[in-house]
Formats: sequence, C-alpha cells, structure tokens
Amino acid sequence: MFETGFLGTSAPFYMDLVTLYFAILPLLMGSAIFVAVKKRYELHYKMQLSIFVLTLLVVGVFEVGVRISGGFSAFMEQSNANTTFMIIFLLIHILIALATVVLYSILIYSAIKQFRLKSAPIVKSHKKLGMIVFFGMSITSFMGVMIYYLLFAY
Repeated sequence: MFETGFLGTSAPFYMDLVTLYFAILPLLMGSAIFVAVKKRYELHYKMQLSIFVLTLLVVGVFEVGVRISGGFSAFMEQSNANTTFMIIFLLIHILIALATVVLYSILIYSAIKQFRLKSAPIVKSHKKLGMIVFFGMSITSFMGVMIYYLLFAY
C-alpha cells in the first residue's frame, strides 16, 4: 500500500488509488443522477448509497495512509509547490469537503427516512440538495486531484 503507485509519480500506491477514485467520482455521481432523471429511483437509491459508503471507505484509506506516511508535511518536503499556497488551498479543500460530506449524510438519511421508512423528510427539496452535494463533491474532487498534482507531479 505504501510502495510507489501506478500513476508515474513519487506518490504511494494508496494515494494514486484515492486520487483515481476522486477523479471519477463526479462521473459516478452524475450517472446516479441521470438514473434519477430517468425515474429509476430504486437504482438511483442503490447507486447513491453505494457511492456514499465507498467514498467514506476511500477517505478512511486516505486518512490512515497519510497519517502513517508522515502527514502533509512529509509530502510537502518533496514538492516544488509554495507551502503557504498549499496550506491555504488544503484548508479550503477540507472545509468544502467537510461541508459536502455533512450535506451528503443529511441527504442520504433524509432519503432513507422519506423513501424507505415512509416518514416525513428532513429536507424540503431532495433534488436541490442533491445538486448542491454533486457540485460540492465535484469541487472537492477537482481540488483533491490538484493537490495530488501539486504535491507529486509539479
């Protein structure tokens, strides 16, 4: 897991895997949204729940890997990127990611409550919050890929 990855940089394997997942995450989420547009709600539900759980697992692998690898500062030592810029960029990335995960969790919980348990939804507009989550996750994914680039390829 900590040997050099497969993307041709000095990044460890787990980092390449995580980056690849987040690079395709907007496509996965977009396909699940497309299924909902086609009114295949059961499949949409299963896809979104699977994407949510898989995303949490990938984030877990990332967090454990970064801690074991020595943290952000260990990666910055080999990077040509400006440290101040990277810290600010990383903080913005983390804030957007945290807000998006909280909203995604609320969206999933509300959907389960409304569509599975047939009780009152927590959110007024599943579609509107879903689009916000998609937008937030897309920005988070793009920023994550940019962080990878700046740390390992720049």
